[in-house]
Amino acid sequence: MLSVHVDPDWRMLLDLARSSFQRLRHPAAAFMSAADNTAMQLLSASDLPATIQSWALSAHVQTPSSSNNDTILPLTKLRTQHLGRHILYGETLPSTQTLLQKVSLELRLTDVQRDFRLVCWTPSQQGGKGRGSNTWVSPQGCLTFSFQSSLTNGASLPFAQYLVSLALVRTIKSFAAASTPTNVYIKWPNDLYANNLKLGGILCQSEYFQERFHVTTGVGINVSNPEPTVCLNQLLPSPVT
Repeated sequence: MLSVHVDPDWRMLLDLARSSFQRLRHPAAAFMSAADNTAMQLLSASDLPATIQSWALSAHVQTPSSSNNDTILPLTKLRTQHLGRHILYGETLPSTQTLLQKVSLELRLTDVQRDFRLVCWTPSQQGGKGRGSNTWVSPQGCLTFSFQSSLTNGASLPFAQYLVSLALVRTIKSFAAASTPTNVYIKWPNDLYANNLKLGGILCQSEYFQERFHVTTGVGINVSNPEPTVCLNQLLPSPVT
């Protein structure tokens, strides 16, 4: 029997979207990445590992340090100890999935043993990745992020996408108003639906490197954009403004 444990990190990421979506959309400043001319910040709620600090310096990525900074303050509300502690943020990015895969590979080449658990987040994604050759359309108001994790047991790899989907469904249902029953479910193989309309999607891609499977998981959820389908604002008792 498969035992499912939903990491509270998922609830914290969506909690962050609800409470501080607007604040994280407007960073105090942005620097240009020398690697691909993408404006990025590295937001952190705890001390950065030396490997990440060195990478950020070489890539000319800003790392705000003050806990009173509006770009960092919401992160301190996260109860997670791993996922979401360090976030690559850009006002506009081509694809969180592609960018995180590139950055994570650069970090692994420096320190292969560490699982950095980086998250890449943007409110405006221009070339989101979908299943196969599909693209993910990310209108204003859509929460789009990717994160990386690693596995040593290849047999568990096919379950990664299903566990992420299940965690998101449970999280959304827990935030929905008790007086407004919400039919949120997984549409095979990687879509989230609410009341028979598409709410979001999940994409898992893996690479095998130095005897470990490195999984990049991308998530897109409609937060405050009711068009063209449905969004969280229509399901939650306290909408994101």
